[in-house]
Parts: sequence; C-alpha cells; structure tokens
Amino acid sequence: MSVEVPSVTDDDPVRRPFPQPEQPPRRKRRGRILGLIVLALVLAAALAAAGLAYFDVREQASDERAERRAAVSELDGELRRVRSRLSSLSAQNDGLLARLEAAERSLRQERAGLAPLARRVQRSVFTIRVFDGEGSGWAAYTEDGSTYVVTAEHVVEGSTAVDVRQRDRSWDGEVVRIDEENDLALVRVDGLIAPALWQDPENRGHPRAGDELLLVGSPYGLEGSVTTGVVSRASDEEIQTDAAANPGNSGGPLVDGRGRVAGVLVSGAGENVNFAVPLQRACIVIRDC
Repeated sequence: MSVEVPSVTDDDPVRRPFPQPEQPPRRKRRGRILGLIVLALVLAAALAAAGLAYFDVREQASDERAERRAAVSELDGELRRVRSRLSSLSAQNDGLLARLEAAERSLRQERAGLAPLARRVQRSVFTIRVFDGEGSGWAAYTEDGSTYVVTAEHVVEGSTAVDVRQRDRSWDGEVVRIDEENDLALVRVDGLIAPALWQDPENRGHPRAGDELLLVGSPYGLEGSVTTGVVSRASDEEIQTDAAANPGNSGGPLVDGRGRVAGVLVSGAGENVNFAVPLQRACIVIRDC
C-alpha cells in the first residue's frame, strides 16, 4: 500500500522553505575598510609630522643652548683676559710706585748727605797761589809719596812753582804737566797732604742734565766755599752748571752726589752759567788713565 506524501508548495501556509540569508553588499564593506586605512594613514602622517616637529624643536633648542654655551665661554675667556690685563697693570703700577719711592728715598739721602759730603771734599781742596793771582785745586791722587793736585791751566799760567794752601798750612808745589787745549794743569806736592778724590782713574762721575752737583773752591780767596747746582748741559767737551762760581773758583772740583769728581771748573759766562772740563779729558795729557 502506498502512502501519499503531500507536496509542499509555496502557497502552503503551514510549510514554507527557510529563506536564504541575505549577503551584505561587498562594496559597502570595501568602502569601510578603505576609510579605516585612510584614517590610519592620516593618523600616522599626523603622528609623523608631530614627531618631526618635536625633533625639530628639540634640535633647535639644542642649537640655541650650544650657541648660548659658546657665547658664555667666549665671555668667560674675555673676562679672564681682562682680569689678566688688570693684574698685569696692577703689577706694573706697583713696580712704578716702588721705583718712584726708591728714587725719592735716594734723593732724600743725597740731599741729607750733602753736608757730610761737602765736609769730606773740603779736606781735599786747596787754594793755589801764584805771584799775580790765585785759584783753586784739589788732591787728585797720590803716587810715590807725593800728592798730585789738579787745577786750571790759566791759574798757574807762566809759573813752574806755586803755593798750595789750606787754612793755616802751606806746601810748595811744582807744575809738572800742562794741557793748554783743555785748560788743565797738574801740580806735584811732596808728602801725602790730603785724601785723594780720584785715586782710581776709572772712578769718575758721568753727569747728565738735571743731576745735582757740588762745587768747592776759593772764590775771592774765601777758602773752602761750597755751592750746589744742577747740570744744565753735558757733553764730552764741557759741562754747563748753574752752581754759583766766582773768580777764584777756577780749578775747583765739580762733585756728584756719590762723591765722584765729574769735572774741573774753568770758566763762567754770566750769572749761574759756568763751565767745567769733564774729568775724562784729564786723561789726555794730565794723567795716564
């Protein structure tokens, strides 16, 4: 016996086939994916731009710091140079002050020492008398038991024997050398009559303009008179000084602050304008130096 299976139709309200699930549209899905990719790229680009900007700002800040450090280093070097210069100037100033103080002390000592210096020189200065006049002379050196006195040639001109006097003492003197060109003469006296002012030929003064000098002689017969002055001008031929001098001073020694004879007074040209022969010119004829 056969069984009849009822057929199912679409019009059957009871039995219907299950509907097929709807497939989502592929284009819409693809569009969303593309949008996400674009968004990701935009974000990545933004992040990259931000990163680049950050590193650029950081590099710029680093460059500025380096520039500031270089500027600070340069200023520091300049400051060290300025400090070094100030230190050098301070040292130079201290040196100049020390030299000035030393010069002032030396000047004070020289001025304070003029009185004892004058007394020492006076012991070796004499009055030279001849038959028709007189002048000055001084004990230059001693040799073989004799004292050699230097004077001006015009003081002993025409004489071979002279009278050498000091206060109440007197000695006979013999003119042994004459230098007419330099106006110098040498007189020998027996015995050691006074301390020599020029025993060592090399120990003589070398005056310069402005140096203070002492002049000792017998102006108008006033034995042992002392005047002071400065060197107005000095050369190898003559020394000009403003130390006061008068007739009778010729032949007297011109002495520097250290007690060295610098020249021999020989002439004058007016008030405080007097001239001496530099002592080194005595080495030409008067003495073997």
